Amino acid sequence: MNDFDFGQLGQFLPDLGEINNKLARVSERVAREPVTAESGGGMVSIVGTADMRVKSVKLDNNLLSLEDNEMTSDLITAAFNQLIEKCKERSAEIATEELGPLASMMQNSPLTSLIR
Repeated sequence: MNDFDFGQLGQFLPDLGEINNKLARVSERVAREPVTAESGGGMVSIVGTADMRVKSVKLDNNLLSLEDNEMTSDLITAAFNQLIEKCKERSAEIATEELGPLASMMQNSPLTSLIR
């Protein structure tokens, strides 16, 4: 068995500066990528960005005129949960687009917080 030459490891890994640049692009794209979620046939609409920042919440006037607070609460909760899932999906897509195979390797690493 041949010993592995760790001096050659660098040829298999991209330049660290390149990785930092790609991570910065991922963060920038995720911060500006719009994500929308709706529930109740559009009675609740939430707009945010893929970095899970909420920009607006819109409630249909018909929903506001109902006296069923539990249903209103359920629809708002459903829309927020949908937004969270869409944000996770979209940020993962962006990471894959920018980082390629490196994104899947980083999925379970401590650096994951940089791309979500």
